[in-house]
Amino acid sequence: MRLQKKILFSCIFISFLSAITSCNNIKENKEKPHILSFSELEKKEYTFPYILDYEKQDKHLLVYGCHHSFAPDDTMLIDIENKFERLNPDLALNEGGNWQIYETREETILKSGEQGFLRYLCNKNNVPVKSFEPESEKEYKHILSKYTKKNVLLMYFCRQISQIQRQQEISNFQEYMIDFLSYLKNSGFPMEEPEYEYDNLIELYEQLFNVKFDWKKFNPENVWPIYSNTILNEINKDITEFRDKHIVNLIDKELKNNNKIFVLMGGSHVVKQEPVIKYNFEK
Repeated sequence: MRLQKKILFSCIFISFLSAITSCNNIKENKEKPHILSFSELEKKEYTFPYILDYEKQDKHLLVYGCHHSFAPDDTMLIDIENKFERLNPDLALNEGGNWQIYETREETILKSGEQGFLRYLCNKNNVPVKSFEPESEKEYKHILSKYTKKNVLLMYFCRQISQIQRQQEISNFQEYMIDFLSYLKNSGFPMEEPEYEYDNLIELYEQLFNVKFDWKKFNPENVWPIYSNTILNEINKDITEFRDKHIVNLIDKELKNNNKIFVLMGGSHVVKQEPVIKYNFEK
């Protein structure tokens, strides 16, 4: 009889511990949200601009999720300017590096898009601005540990093509891309001959897509991370997830030193990062 009671007590105790562990796991999962995967992103409905606007005590964070634009008459840019001036931030964070600014609003937007326009506004209003991108060498090291150098290099090449398709007309594409390859090498990408040659990239492109190279006919869906058409999509997807983790950590860090922050990035990034940004701000 005593043995049966011991066994019964043990079963109840184990069940109790299991329930406590289960509750703790549920609580932990609930309290520590994650950056959405691309498969989770596909299930969400959202429109641009996608804006996060959080206030708590003396802290105010505005994250503006935009579509990328090089059109000076885009009404979204007026909205960005209005929200920026209303917030009057202590710091701004932009996507894509240190975009060049020019003398006029129009020229800046035409050549540097909405991200350059944010830096233009910061310069005009004496607001400090930083690029939130991870260090190039860290990004290269991460992605080259998982994919071949030639495929990674081709991804950067094609991703740049998809960007300039949205920009102003490029007078000399080859010259532009040779300069871009120089930028990659100078920023730490381990390129050696013949990988560094423009003609070599064209050859890799034609081998992958089995078509004659024409940058104007390149389908950007073959490199954008939301699709899964080619190996280039997968590489870009991996880099995007690496960047997302870096960005949410940087925003959290900068909020410790600044009260009002304005962040501008592509809208899908904001949708993916929202659960973690909100959690970090509220905790």
